[in-house]
Amino acid sequence: MSLTWFRNRGPRTWDLIRGHRDLRLLFVSNFFWSFGAMLYMFVWPNYVRDLGGGAWEIGFLSSLMFGTVAVTLVPGGWLADRWERKRLMLVTWGLATGAPLLFARAWSWAELIPGVLLYSVFLGWPAMEAYTADAVPPSRLAQAFTLTNAGYSLGAVASPLVGAGLWPSLGMRGLFVLAFGFFALSTLTLGLMRPQRPAVPAGGGAGKQSRSGLWSWTLLLVLASWGSSVVRPFLPTYLEDAFGWSRPWILAASSAIAFGEVVWAAPLGRLGDRHGGWAMAGALGTVALGLALLLAGSWGLAPALLFLGADRVGVSLLRSQIGREAGPRRGAVFGTTLVLANGAQALGPLAGSALYNLRPQCPLIVAGGLAAALALLALRIGRPTRCEES
Repeated sequence: MSLTWFRNRGPRTWDLIRGHRDLRLLFVSNFFWSFGAMLYMFVWPNYVRDLGGGAWEIGFLSSLMFGTVAVTLVPGGWLADRWERKRLMLVTWGLATGAPLLFARAWSWAELIPGVLLYSVFLGWPAMEAYTADAVPPSRLAQAFTLTNAGYSLGAVASPLVGAGLWPSLGMRGLFVLAFGFFALSTLTLGLMRPQRPAVPAGGGAGKQSRSGLWSWTLLLVLASWGSSVVRPFLPTYLEDAFGWSRPWILAASSAIAFGEVVWAAPLGRLGDRHGGWAMAGALGTVALGLALLLAGSWGLAPALLFLGADRVGVSLLRSQIGREAGPRRGAVFGTTLVLANGAQALGPLAGSALYNLRPQCPLIVAGGLAAALALLALRIGRPTRCEES
């Protein structure tokens, strides 16, 4: 597949966002949220250390976050098939907006727990997934998911650099207050979207979906989510411990990863609408290569960080494949599959903390080996998903 193929089709891919008002607003809302979150999120583990925590406390707080997300997704999926979806999203975003103010008030790692819990109430996540899936035809699902989520990535490109510049004068607590402002902007932008009610009434028939395809992609999502959560919470501390990087440089590394997410979103999204297995194998193989380069030493850091951007693009591709297989009751299906994925993510940091205490390179080795194996699995379970282009 030539470079010309991607160059000729790239503008057509981004036209989906430019031409769809609600997806464009969701993209902008995601941008504002990510810009606020990534002012501090990549150095969050280092902040936990500053408040007296260690590898175990980092793993515990990460697992608590993912576990709370998983618990709230169950009612969230049920509500997404019954309630107006934008309203459900607004409630969720509004609650999480106050979390940075609680983080700013903490003086010990244990005092971070209330903010972690508030930030992790994800009742509206299945509603957002179902909103996106119902907004476009099946032939463009992968692009809809990868490109709207690219809003997160785009915000995360510049935000860590801004955070690095402001950190010496504002400190972490000042960055939390600034993040609150961007979270509020994100929520206000979300309020401009059109309402969307479930397509099927609560008592109507759900129709049949391909159970084998649905659960195959769900299994891949769960395993990939676990592998990602084993290593992601410990990348900042690894850069600090293995390479001696300071906080501003670690924030810059986060920007490089986010830039990789933007770079990979369009080509992998378009490929995902043609052949989901190939796209997923490409994303997971790229992540495995990035982790291998990170282990190789400082000479491979720049390409490694860009390649790691394929991680979250791969998750978006998996969610689009699940949406393609889900049938009419997308809210319940997304709620169930996201519960399983976040349950895996809740366990991953605990394994990561044990591996990191054993040897800092261990989480990278485990996650990289798993990503390579899952790339082969994606090729096996994937099948062409191309719909005829008009």
